[in-house]
Amino acid sequence: GIETNVATGYHAIEFLLWGQDLHGTEPGAGERPATDFDLGRCTGGNCDRRVAYLRTAAELLVRDLAWMADAWKEGGEARTALMSLGAEGMVRVIVTGLGNLAAGELAGARMQVGLELHDPEEEHDCFSDNTHESHYWDAVGLRNVYLARYQRIDGSLVAGPSLSALVRAVDPGLDRQLREHIDAAIQHADAIREAVADGKAYDQLLAPGDPDGERLIGDAIRALIAFSEQLRGVGSALGVGQFQFEIEG
Repeated sequence: GIETNVATGYHAIEFLLWGQDLHGTEPGAGERPATDFDLGRCTGGNCDRRVAYLRTAAELLVRDLAWMADAWKEGGEARTALMSLGAEGMVRVIVTGLGNLAAGELAGARMQVGLELHDPEEEHDCFSDNTHESHYWDAVGLRNVYLARYQRIDGSLVAGPSLSALVRAVDPGLDRQLREHIDAAIQHADAIREAVADGKAYDQLLAPGDPDGERLIGDAIRALIAFSEQLRGVGSALGVGQFQFEIEG
């Protein structure tokens, strides 16, 4: 999507359901009452329009996700475009995507910026305070891509030839380091989830001088950066050229 298009998508739905979080780095998330969607006991005004907007935004998100799934099916536009790049081109796309998400998007824009500015508006899910889950599953997603392995909701496993196996065939040490760093990132992201489960929301961890935030979020950032730095070695190991990853924030 487009970052400036805030009228549709996941975060538009998140805002509709929770409302703005006005608590800053203090406890609490958005507090929109269910009656904001109750036509019989309407609070906040315009409940009929709010209901229509929520329904439309949710239906659009479902359609967009279905379009994306179709694009990656055999014969789909995205899959066809990727396959047309050849082996070297496909490896470059995979590694670039992993590095940009790990270093630029997740460690940089989504974690480091908020930690440095102590600004809860910089957290990923700033209305619902669900950022800890988003970060954890982003890290799991990185491992899924590197290992070409995905566990479905029903517990069944989807697996195939992986970038990990390709790297391991030419440089077992590099593959081991990559797997160790992404495992560490997941462990640190899970430690953030545990802190939230114990009663300290992600935006509270961003408060100035909070030792838990500096440690927990900082550990996750460092592991993600270490993973992205080791990814640069994949270029020389596989002979596919150098990599430079985007740094956002």
